[in-house]
Amino acid sequence: MIEWLCGLVGEGPFPSRRVVTYRAILVVCIVLSTTIAIVDTVPDAWIGVEGAVTVVSALFLAVLSADYALRLLAASTQRAEGESGLAATLRYALSPYGIFDFLAVVPFLVGEATTMLPHDGATVFGILRFLKLARYSPALETLGVVVLHELRPLLASLFIMLILAISASTLLYFTERAANPALASVPAAMWWAIVTLSTVGFGDVVPITPLGKLFGSVVAVLGLCMFALPASILASGFSEEMKRQNFVSTWHLVAKVPFFQRLQASQIAEIAGLLKLARAIKGEVLMREGDTGECMYFIVSGQVEVKGKAGTFILKNGDFFGEIALIERCPRTATVKAVSRCQLLILDARDFHKFVAHDHALLEVIWETARARMAQAEHAGEKASKEKEPA
Repeated sequence: MIEWLCGLVGEGPFPSRRVVTYRAILVVCIVLSTTIAIVDTVPDAWIGVEGAVTVVSALFLAVLSADYALRLLAASTQRAEGESGLAATLRYALSPYGIFDFLAVVPFLVGEATTMLPHDGATVFGILRFLKLARYSPALETLGVVVLHELRPLLASLFIMLILAISASTLLYFTERAANPALASVPAAMWWAIVTLSTVGFGDVVPITPLGKLFGSVVAVLGLCMFALPASILASGFSEEMKRQNFVSTWHLVAKVPFFQRLQASQIAEIAGLLKLARAIKGEVLMREGDTGECMYFIVSGQVEVKGKAGTFILKNGDFFGEIALIERCPRTATVKAVSRCQLLILDARDFHKFVAHDHALLEVIWETARARMAQAEHAGEKASKEKEPA
């Protein structure tokens, strides 16, 4: 029973149906409870429904509290070699996700028990509860990695912007101080410089002299250039990190396929750059007989059903299909459907011919498999025609 419960909070690329259902319930509770905390700041928002809102909030708190307890239990059972259960539990509790889970429920439980949590505190922790969703958002984790990797150029761009803001505010102060009371000091001018450089332009502080307006125009144009710098750094870093993660993920998947185990590291790197990762759910049709063959598939995990002239058979981990249409340049000869959740690697026609041109041994293996399947289909067709002939 404990193992089954701990499995609800397990991670993995192919969660079971019960895990998906549990995550969906948890996400709904987090979103709705955060919404309640936000709407609760509106005066008289719950007139007439105070009791219902209190009950619903208590229900959400109970679900999230049970989730936190379950994660503590799961952490104690997933300890490393030589690690005690208490150490494993503390490792989770002090991790970022563990802290988010703690802040989502414990302050409320303490407040309910001791009535020490004021209304503002309940609002803050209720909104912080939304951070629990970070566990299910890989993009946030990727963004954190990008910021750490690009920290030096980001700090350099920040330093440049500070120099520009200080220089602009100082120059505008000397230009406007005699005619404009709003710019009678460098700190006042610095507010204008930051607002102008960030292209927000509140308009509460503006230059009024001709020279000040000319200088302000120059600063506004510089702002368009300077504040695009950190954005471009983050954008390029995010793109590179996503490519790196996809490459590493595909590398490991390629190495798991028996068909590619004979490849050297350089060849795996080459094929990893050509293959695309795809996932299929149970019952999904991957290709249909008669369709144009544009790619072939390698099965990393799961099983598929192939139904064609040669009959119906099952392919599993390490098998591949779709190669006949690419080699013969003909329509698909079978319909393939996933019979379980599958993880697949896809190689399109252009990349297929590019890769096998450099490795004739791989092409020969694919050819042998294709010829065997075509011979099986021809044999099945001849047998079916004979059965139709009159006795």
